[in-house]
Amino acid sequence: MQTDVIAFGSIKSELEDYMTTSIYINGIDLKKKIEQIELPQFVNRGINIKTSCYEGISFFIAFHNQNHFLCRTLSDYIYTDNRYTLYDYNCSGIPGDHSLTCKISMNNDKFIWHDFKNFSKIIPFDLDYRGLEFNFSIDQYREAINLIRNNKAS
Repeated sequence: MQTDVIAFGSIKSELEDYMTTSIYINGIDLKKKIEQIELPQFVNRGINIKTSCYEGISFFIAFHNQNHFLCRTLSDYIYTDNRYTLYDYNCSGIPGDHSLTCKISMNNDKFIWHDFKNFSKIIPFDLDYRGLEFNFSIDQYREAINLIRNNKAS
């Protein structure tokens, strides 16, 4: 099984004056991967929805107030079946509207992101993430979190 490499960053919110979390897997912005999966489904359903509308969760909540990616976070960022928010849709202004989530599991010596789901009030169907799954070495995953928490990465 392939081991993926994760990195985190921070970027300014497009909506407010605060920093949000960016996620890179194998050097690719996760938002781009998600767009490639979602856009054809929107087109096939005749839905004209803008892509690139996801925004990461608050950097402060993800890394300083809580430790979101180690599953210690605010209940507002946990959805049904213990899915953790990765992105919110930044165009609606409604918290929790069109949030992309996944389960984060720890198994032996790795973290696994799996069972992706979009919770949306505006999309009338479930999006299919085609078994999207990422497997991270526990050491590399924790190091990526420590790097960003200690401001050694951007």
